Amino acid sequence: MLVNYRVPPELLRPLVPPGAELDTPDQAPERHLLSLVALEFTDLRVRGVPIPTARAFAGVNLRFYVRRGPLRAATFLRQYAPAPLVVLGARLSYRQPYASAAIDHAVRVAGEVIHVHTRLARRGYRGEIRLRARNTPETPPPESEAHFLKERYWGFGRDRRGRGVRFRVEHPVWRIYPVEDCVVTIDPGVLLGGAWRELDWSAARHSVVFAEGSPAAIYPAEPLAEAVERRGESLPR
Repeated sequence: MLVNYRVPPELLRPLVPPGAELDTPDQAPERHLLSLVALEFTDLRVRGVPIPTARAFAGVNLRFYVRRGPLRAATFLRQYAPAPLVVLGARLSYRQPYASAAIDHAVRVAGEVIHVHTRLARRGYRGEIRLRARNTPETPPPESEAHFLKERYWGFGRDRRGRGVRFRVEHPVWRIYPVEDCVVTIDPGVLLGGAWRELDWSAARHSVVFAEGSPAAIYPAEPLAEAVERRGESLPR
């Protein structure tokens, strides 16, 4: 699930990887969004090999939206996982800002209603997300904001020298479940620190998207400055 906030672009611009630019919804070019994302990984494998101590775990991240030409990507500001091997591997292989945290993520289906509860604890800080949605999945149109937020087939970041890098993410288009209620006590400002603490995150909250998820593949990182797309490559829309 994605809890989405409208944030000032001047806070995001210094964080955009070299070679990329900020991305905004086509129908609202003035709208800059940051998402608090809670998710669950199952049957995690690295190059096809399962990791015994990290096959299934929950995660929480904070991300915003960038692009390079037709490639629309997410850039991560913080990523949390309870599995030490995942934290270490993501830092070494993808230069991602991972850190350890205790995370519980539970999904309960009761007939026509889905309940989701995510709890995060790190260094004495605690917060949670409680969501209720209708069990009636639908596929939003490609021009919708929900599609813009959830269908990110690239991740952009920086390498050890500060140069832009990218990695491809492959998955089918995800359906969403209509959200009826969502209570959030996780404060992105506390997790991000600095000037982010000054934002009124309750007032900045814009939307909530609950997507179903699916099997996904993440490919090795490569320089962002390389060719925009490989010949013959196509991605779902």
